[in-house]
Amino acid sequence: YIQAATSPKDVIIVVDVSGSMKGLRLTIAKHTINTILDTLGENDFVNIIAYSDYVRYVEPCFKGILVQADLDNREHFKLLVDELHVKGEGKVKNAMKESFKVLNEAAALGQGSLCNQAIMLITDGAMEDFKDVFEEFNWPERRVRVFTYLIGREMTFAENVKWIACNNKGYYTHVSTLADVQENVMEYLHVLSRPMVINHDHDIIWTEAYMDSVLFNTQAQSLLLMTSVAMPVFSKKEETLSHGILLGVVGTDVALRELMKLAPRYKLGIHGYAFLITNNGYILSHPELRPLYKEGKKLKPKPNYNSVDLSEVEWEDTEEKLRTAMVKGETGTLSLDVRSSVDKGTRVIFLKNDYFYTVINETPFSLGIVLSRGYGEYIFTGNVSVEEGLHDLITPDLTLANEWTYCEIDIDPAHRKLTQLQAVVKYLTGKEKDLHCDAQLLQQTLFDAVVTAPMEAYWTALMLNTSDMDDGIETAFLGTRSGLQRFLKYTGIEKRVGKSFLTPTDKENMFTLDHFPVWYRRAAEYPAGQFLYYMPRQDTRAGRIVISSTAVTVTVGKKTTIAGVRNDGVVVITTPDQTVRHCIHLSTFSMTYWLQVQAARSLYL
Repeated sequence: YIQAATSPKDVIIVVDVSGSMKGLRLTIAKHTINTILDTLGENDFVNIIAYSDYVRYVEPCFKGILVQADLDNREHFKLLVDELHVKGEGKVKNAMKESFKVLNEAAALGQGSLCNQAIMLITDGAMEDFKDVFEEFNWPERRVRVFTYLIGREMTFAENVKWIACNNKGYYTHVSTLADVQENVMEYLHVLSRPMVINHDHDIIWTEAYMDSVLFNTQAQSLLLMTSVAMPVFSKKEETLSHGILLGVVGTDVALRELMKLAPRYKLGIHGYAFLITNNGYILSHPELRPLYKEGKKLKPKPNYNSVDLSEVEWEDTEEKLRTAMVKGETGTLSLDVRSSVDKGTRVIFLKNDYFYTVINETPFSLGIVLSRGYGEYIFTGNVSVEEGLHDLITPDLTLANEWTYCEIDIDPAHRKLTQLQAVVKYLTGKEKDLHCDAQLLQQTLFDAVVTAPMEAYWTALMLNTSDMDDGIETAFLGTRSGLQRFLKYTGIEKRVGKSFLTPTDKENMFTLDHFPVWYRRAAEYPAGQFLYYMPRQDTRAGRIVISSTAVTVTVGKKTTIAGVRNDGVVVITTPDQTVRHCIHLSTFSMTYWLQVQAARSLYL
């Protein structure tokens, strides 16, 4: 509401800490300052000056400047305000001179918000001669608005305080009790909104990220990062149009993960990802942003979760070229050598990443796309009929990435309880023709389903022929770039060591909105056809598991790609921690892809 109703602003809060402000008056003054701080956002700039016999900044490090009113600075100011004490005689003239000096220098140097400027004077009204300071620094333009707050029940000096506000395009209010603070502080918003309303300058605003609950999600996902988009609503009646009457604000909340769906996971490749930042450099969405922590069985937001800077996660950008360009809203590209961590930070992959970035029009956000070199240069496509694909899609060993958007299930309330696989099947069978689905992704998924179908029979044959099975084999599974997974459990849940492996709670090893599975990414870094063995960071009372994985590639001429319909194929087996003697035969799987290549001949750059 506040951001939509006003424009960005520079605010100096001037508080009287003379002896007459002792007791309840000081308590009310502190509460007034904190309430004003709560009305400020990341696009505003602020400082606080306290005065009595002399002028001092509540934070000496911020002397003579304006600082961004982000969450960290606002909370820091609140702590300092709480330590204020009263003493001496109130001399407001020098405090006002210092305030005008800071605001004028910021405007001259092109610093601060470059928009509205205001001084918030909080006092009990006892002051010496003060009128000439406004004539010297603020008249006749009256560029800086002065809002005054008369603290306490005493009205003796009310005329002085009212004169200051009325002669400097501000607003006077009397705050006699703590209960009056909230309502009276908010009055300044309507004054600042009048020029915007009269000029019909009602820009759409987007807020900084915040945490909120979302319906139709599981409990573990109920807390999501959100942003709000809003705009002011003003009176259009001719008789009141010149008065600038703000009727209210209209807006809606948007889950940031919905914005990230603009860059589908399957188009970004194995190590690629997308991220969003604000025009202040703070992250809205990034695979390395982990805003929640677990306390018992509940997920809670971390402190300052919405003020994590891009430089804290893209730390290879040592000169901050990427951050600076995105904050300025520029469009461009940048290449960096990076070290990417996988498996909860226990392993490192060295990559050469290309960063593509641009501003999102009519928002303060910039979108970044990261693509790793050596992946996606060649892609493999093919076609199958819907009937053939559906036959192999509806099998018990197959799952799809439920965080991906194969079909939009959030538009119609009747679809919200469907999984992505259920939605795909209903759409392809014609039972839900109104669903909006990604035709390209569905084509890849159907092709993957047909190509990987023989693996189910192969794994089943191994399970039935006990002479070919080594002891300890728990699971066989594969994944493709379309988010499709097939798996077969060789042991029952009561005997299984990796009980959580490949379950919905095992985010590291599943296709998610942020990343491909760990075993998938690690296999892609290893020579195709050779098995990579590693122990994931999963300790259980029953012991640990070993994962062995390999990439399956197809070569046509001099062009090689990891197998699949614009996808990568990975086959994995898990075994308890022992000498691994089992090696799956990939001939059947590779031959299937080869036959499809010969039929489609559609490997292209």
